[in-house]
Amino acid sequence: MELKLRADMRPAESRRQTITRIATTPECLNVSMQTICQSIEHSQVVTEMVGGLSRQSAAIRSGEMSRAECMLLAQAHTLDDLFAMLAIQALTSNKLDVMERYMRLVLKSQSQARATLRTLAEIKVPRQMAFVLQANIGNQV
Repeated sequence: MELKLRADMRPAESRRQTITRIATTPECLNVSMQTICQSIEHSQVVTEMVGGLSRQSAAIRSGEMSRAECMLLAQAHTLDDLFAMLAIQALTSNKLDVMERYMRLVLKSQSQARATLRTLAEIKVPRQMAFVLQANIGNQV
């Protein structure tokens, strides 16, 4: 499978440097993984996907966190589904060692879901920082 990605060269940049710069961006690396996982083969779609991820990255840098919030919520739901599925497998297991392995995974998925929701809460309502200046009044007494 051959995928082509359109990229603009910068002034005084060689073709090889352009390829390296583009291929190592987080967006391009993510799209390359998605093309494998989702069997995407059309070059135009790949270029559009990289462009879409680049726009999302720019939005995050400018403070627009709605995409990240949606992603975290979707991950928390997925982890919750995984928790339920693994818990059912554990509870219906006839062997203690198999049940124990499933329960370890159940607790890990629960912990990850909690951590994901905590991250989402911190994005939505950041912690307040207090800076306190201490006055040294010992010599004034």
